[in-house]
This record gives sequence, structure tokens and C-alpha cells, in this order.
Amino acid sequence: MNLFWQILFDGFIISSIYAVGVVGFSLIFGTAGVLNLSHGAFLVLSAIISWFFISHFHLPLLAGMVVGVLASIAVSYLLFVLLINPIDKSKKIPTTEKEIFILTATLLWSMIIEELLDYFFSSNPVVVPPFVKGVLHLFKMNITYNEILLSFASVLILIILWTFINKTKTGKVLLAASMSHDGLAISGIDIKKVYILLWGVYGVLTGLSGALLASFLGASSQSVPSLTGLAFSVVVLGGLGNITGSILAAFLIGYIQTMTAYLISPAYTSIPAYVILVLILMFKPKGLFGRF
Repeated sequence: MNLFWQILFDGFIISSIYAVGVVGFSLIFGTAGVLNLSHGAFLVLSAIISWFFISHFHLPLLAGMVVGVLASIAVSYLLFVLLINPIDKSKKIPTTEKEIFILTATLLWSMIIEELLDYFFSSNPVVVPPFVKGVLHLFKMNITYNEILLSFASVLILIILWTFINKTKTGKVLLAASMSHDGLAISGIDIKKVYILLWGVYGVLTGLSGALLASFLGASSQSVPSLTGLAFSVVVLGGLGNITGSILAAFLIGYIQTMTAYLISPAYTSIPAYVILVLILMFKPKGLFGRF
């Protein structure tokens, strides 16, 4: 029974943190049609930058996290301005080949970030210090107050994002863009401004997710491929571009990983996500909840 409660709680924490990150991944695809293979690099970059400024410049935890989020926003805009937008606007690249060019560009962007992180910070795992100290004894479990805070923070971020997208005029523009670019043009909305907002929101979400993840599990440059693969598995399972589906899929994958870690071995936590990805691509390519 103790193991059940431990899996239930730990699974909720990791799933909610995953959900914050993959929502941005899903939003980018649904609105701009971009599968960002540098997603894991964004998460790790934010985590390591947060850790560096907290540990070496002795910034308060929240201030260090803000720096990590800003770094994520910066590389997000750089990716869009230096690679994605030029490829999308290029007249030399056939329209039918632009998607593969953009996919390759995001993969190369991931490799660049990973190598830079290795060079400046090494590949050793880092852990952001806990926001709060102390342990809560519940159902014969030892749950740190930091873990409780991380789970609440992740859920709060998801609630704020949902409210922003569904209840604000700006958020509804993003939602409309995921449905039809032509409809936006007819309404007189400049798609360029939508993309500027989109990549900013994406940078914020990946930055927050990365910093929270580093405070729970830690992060290193070597985890970039697995985090990208995990995000891809989640959004395919939930339905590409389906934000609600991605959140539900994040919890499903998160709990499967947690059960794998406790019941088999932490070394095999990524395998179930990849197996599920293969099965979904083979038998239900639109995902469990359908594409948006």
C-alpha cells in the first residue's frame, strides 16, 4: 500500500511538470506546424542556466528561475528568426520540402545547444536547490514540501495557460491560428505577430518546465535526446496539436514511467514511452484523442 501511494504522488509530480513542457510543444505544432526536435535542449538549457545563476551568483531561487526562463525565451526566438522563418519564406526551397528542412534545422539547433552546454557546463547532472525545506510524513511516505510545491506550481501554470488561451482575446487568437491561418488573414490579424507571441509563450513554458524538472529530478546535457523523445511520444499519443490531449497523455506517460522506475528499474523509464510511440504511429497515428 505504501508503494501505491508513493507511485501515485511521484507520478503526479512528474506528470504535471511534463504537461507544462509538452503543452508548448503541442501548441507550436498546432499553430505553426513545427515539430521542434530541439525541445529537450530548451528544457535542459533553462534548468542549467537556473542552476548556474543560483549556485554561482547566489541569486534567490525565483530570480534564478526567471533567468533560466529568459534564456529559454531567447533561444526560442533565435530559432524562429535565424532558422524557421527564413526557411519558411525561402523561394529556393520547394514548398513540399520545407517541413523536412525545418525538422532538420530544429534537430541541428538541439545539437548546437547540447554541445554548448557540454562545453561551458560539462555533462554532469545538476540539481536546482529546493524552494522549501522539510518533510511531510503521510501514509507512511516521506514527501518533501518542495515536491508538494512543485506539483501545485505545475498545476497552477496549466490553469493559467488554459485560462489565457480560452478566456482572453490574445489567447483566442492563438487558438484560432491553430484552426485556420486563412481565417486570421480574413479577420485582418497579422500572422507574423501571432508567431512572435507563440514563440514567446513556448519559451516561457519550456523554461518553467525545465527549471521545475531540475528541482525534482535534475538535468544534464545528456538528457536532451530522451526529453525530446518523451515530448514527441506524449504529443503523438495525445494527438498532434491537441493541447488537452497532450496534458492527458503527459499524465499517462508520467505514471507509466513512475511505475516502471519503482517496479522494474529507473534505468528503463524511457522505454515504455518509445514503445507506446511506435504502437500509436502504427495503429492510431491521430493519437488517442485525435488531432486538434
